[in-house]
Amino acid sequence: MLRSNVHLLDLPNEILLLILKKLDNIDVLCSLSDINNERLDVLAQQKIFTNILNFVPALTDDVYLIPASILDRFCCDILPRVHYNVKCLILDSVHITRILLAADYPCLEDCLSLLDGRLKQLSTLIIIVYGTQNHSMLDQNMVDVSNLKCFSLTYKRIEAYDAQVVPLLRRMSHLEELTLYLCIYNRSIFVDGTHLYNEILIHMPQLRTFIFYIRTKIDIGNSIHQLPVNDIQQTFNKIQCQEVGCILNYNSVTSICHVFSLPFSFDCLEWIGNTFPNITFNHVTFLKVFDSVAFKHEFFIRVARSFPLLKEFFVINCTSQFLFWKRKNLQFQDYQSYSIVEFSHLTSLNISHAEIDYVEQFLNSTKTSLPCLTKLEVNYDNLIYVTENFARDATRVNCSKVKWLIVERSIVYLKDIHHYFPSLQM
Repeated sequence: MLRSNVHLLDLPNEILLLILKKLDNIDVLCSLSDINNERLDVLAQQKIFTNILNFVPALTDDVYLIPASILDRFCCDILPRVHYNVKCLILDSVHITRILLAADYPCLEDCLSLLDGRLKQLSTLIIIVYGTQNHSMLDQNMVDVSNLKCFSLTYKRIEAYDAQVVPLLRRMSHLEELTLYLCIYNRSIFVDGTHLYNEILIHMPQLRTFIFYIRTKIDIGNSIHQLPVNDIQQTFNKIQCQEVGCILNYNSVTSICHVFSLPFSFDCLEWIGNTFPNITFNHVTFLKVFDSVAFKHEFFIRVARSFPLLKEFFVINCTSQFLFWKRKNLQFQDYQSYSIVEFSHLTSLNISHAEIDYVEQFLNSTKTSLPCLTKLEVNYDNLIYVTENFARDATRVNCSKVKWLIVERSIVYLKDIHHYFPSLQM
């Protein structure tokens, strides 16, 4: 047996691949992964063996043939290592939840095949898409699934909304609950209440609950009339018993419209600017703000009040708050008294794409309190300037608990940095 194994390993990769192709992909991965042979481990993880994984083998007398030990190995070890290659999973109803939760599958495109009639009793389907694939979401073999009562679709970037999402939703005529989180690009007009009612909701007579967040981002090259918020909100009049919020952000680069059901039900909100409604976003833990107009101190007071559970904050703004560089004689002096902004739960702050004033805004503990900050992304030169080369007391407190300092270039962590960031992990 040992001699046979030696002869097998002496074969070139091309011959080994021809042999392995005759085996089932599950068998290849189970047999060759993590057996202390790097060459075979690399071969087993190639796309040809990981694109399609069939976890439904033949049945004999109603006995499932995949042992629990093998399933454990796939879920705990193999799938987390090959998940990025998986494009198709063939699963049974017993293990579908465990296998889908074992890893993220960024290339998985066959989720809507579940609606081809094989799972006739399917009543709830939740789909989250992170990528920007151009494949058609609408499976032509999809049948009317009368038992599908609840559908949730999250699409972090969709460039063919009208061609993919709208036809899909129109075929779900028996839905009672619909949840949409859509970030739409490459569209010439905003998605508003009139569009949602006429193109989607009118086809769902049994719908009782509609929870949504829809962001439409239009490049400035597309001419668009700047509508006021009230005009957008009035387009939702036909959607009965539904309170709706709207945020509009017009700048020199893009025009962005956010429409959402209230109360806001999602944990992520991106690309809002200086203007947003005076409401509380109790579920939002990640916020990204962007504007070509400077964010004043009062803006961050409003953010802290409206997003009480905020954990991750990404600030993009290249417009100075105080013309920082022109006030060298007053570089760290307040020209007016401020109330301190309290971010009680914030653990991650990204100000790497923000002007230097915002580094001062957040790190100066007389302006902002960050008692839980553990991750900081910042421009290194701005950091040195604001902290006075890691010697300034006013910015020391907000840096004291930072474990991960992320800058745009490689740096040497000198003694002064470690003293200023005592919790820093290398």
